[in-house]
Amino acid sequence: MFQSFVESVDPVLMVGGVLALCALVVALLRRTVKPVVEAVARNALARLRPHLPDRLRRLARRSYERIDPATARATLVAAIAAGVAWSTAQTVHLVGAVTASITAMLSVHLSAHASLRDGTKRLIGTLAGIGIAVAVWGVYGPSPVSIAVIAGCGLVVGRLLRLGDGAVAVSVTALGVLVAGSGVTESVVWERAGATGLGIVVGVILSPLVGGMTPLERAHKKLAHLSIEIARLLGDLGAGAARGYGRDQATQWLARSRQLGETLGEAVDAVEDLDRQARWSLTTPRAEVVPVHHTCRVLEHGVHQVNSVARTMFDAAAAPHCPGVPDDIGPLLTAASQAFAAHARLETDPDADATQDAGDLEELLDDLREARQQTLHKVRTGIDDTGVLVLTGSIITDIDRMAGSLERSAPALTVDTRETGPGIPAVSEVVPVVRSFWERAVTTKAEPGDKPK
Repeated sequence: MFQSFVESVDPVLMVGGVLALCALVVALLRRTVKPVVEAVARNALARLRPHLPDRLRRLARRSYERIDPATARATLVAAIAAGVAWSTAQTVHLVGAVTASITAMLSVHLSAHASLRDGTKRLIGTLAGIGIAVAVWGVYGPSPVSIAVIAGCGLVVGRLLRLGDGAVAVSVTALGVLVAGSGVTESVVWERAGATGLGIVVGVILSPLVGGMTPLERAHKKLAHLSIEIARLLGDLGAGAARGYGRDQATQWLARSRQLGETLGEAVDAVEDLDRQARWSLTTPRAEVVPVHHTCRVLEHGVHQVNSVARTMFDAAAAPHCPGVPDDIGPLLTAASQAFAAHARLETDPDADATQDAGDLEELLDDLREARQQTLHKVRTGIDDTGVLVLTGSIITDIDRMAGSLERSAPALTVDTRETGPGIPAVSEVVPVVRSFWERAVTTKAEPGDKPK
């Protein structure tokens, strides 16, 4: 009975229903099932860990460290996307079922917006490649000249269409069409384009499973991680300055400060992806993107300043006859570390009490200013070496800039700021406006009909 029902249903409607079901499952997995599964897994692991053999725990830890969870998720989702795309293409009897699978695999990204953007470029490249292949085939036929012309024209057209890395897809698609030979017809061309579009749709639907979070959540997470790394490095610098350090330790600190540039790059990429997604999104208000840009600028300045502090402390330990860093600078660096740690907590949990977290950050910034005054007084009254005073003044200046950036009062933060253009408002912004217009229209329409009894 079920098989007869399936055979009687239109294939297009069946594919639409399957894709809608996939979208619903993805939404439930990401928003409802995933947090529950993670919580259950953490609790189960916490209970089982004390009872596991040491050898098994070491093996599990070693395996977890070698396997990148993001790569594993992306591989699994891409494989599922390829299977779903193949099945749906076969259901509607498309010629390019393999094309649908390949496109679905290539369209899987960390966000649905990125998947749609790259998938659209790939679809345009596919159509352009098929058009070039058919045109050149009719003029030159199968020959070395046609291969050269197709490859060259495909790259040129891809650049003219501003497809970026997808420009190569034009030539690849055009050369792939030659495999079909004289069997290339108008129906084949449209079915190949339809298979590409189907693969894009599947990739867009399944992409949210790769990252497991929205672009806004990912940007907050990357920025919080960057703030935590800055706090950790400042804490180590403060502890080292208070108890004394050598060249080897200063070298490690300087290397870590330079590695912060890579973490900053990941955060910037996440913020830019959020900006591109929010420009066309109906669910992410543009008002939520502007503070993220400001936070990214704050942490970008913080990376440069902690790098300057690490470089200063390295020079003090490595350069001969260079004045050393006084012990009094340690509490100041520790206070700066605590401020960045509080800033990370403010970014980590968007659902937390923002007023209380902001108040905690302000109190730590006040403590940082007080530590700065005490350190400056001790250095001025207790040290006569001009070299030490200059070195200490350099570090204190960097700390002052960190404090100004965290409280958003530094004038440098306003230089070369990105102006966010108008975008599609979020549903939460549209619904109240539509409701107010509707209520106003209903009220205005009802007033003329009101007659005193």
